[in-house]
Amino acid sequence: MKWNRKVPKMARKKELTLIATDAELVGDITFSSQLVVNGILRGSTSAEELGASMTVSPGGRVIGDIRAPIVLIHGRVDGTVYALEHLEIAEGAVIQGDLHYNVLQMHMGASVQGRLIHSVPEKLVSVEERKVEGIGLVKE
Repeated sequence: MKWNRKVPKMARKKELTLIATDAELVGDITFSSQLVVNGILRGSTSAEELGASMTVSPGGRVIGDIRAPIVLIHGRVDGTVYALEHLEIAEGAVIQGDLHYNVLQMHMGASVQGRLIHSVPEKLVSVEERKVEGIGLVKE
């Protein structure tokens, strides 16, 4: 499987931030379009804009928490992942930490040491769904 073909179509038209194979970035990073980690990132990442995506390539490593709408992991992550829209874990990916996701796609051969926690972001829960709280379907 070629990992670079998995970049979401929405993110292809946006700006790209790249942490190169021979680079190590220490510190937190905030982005609004697309972040690709080919090297090492020691710190937390966050993106709140819809359609923003983060990709950890097969040789990439993140040591810290990830918070983004779309997260694709092909490499190694040591930290908690919060994928607000979609989380994909590719074959060969190694994750040590909890995964919070709305939609999860995990390929055979991926390794996760942590909890899988399905959660729907507050923005996606409609007012009508909140009304069914009385029957125990939605909790605030």
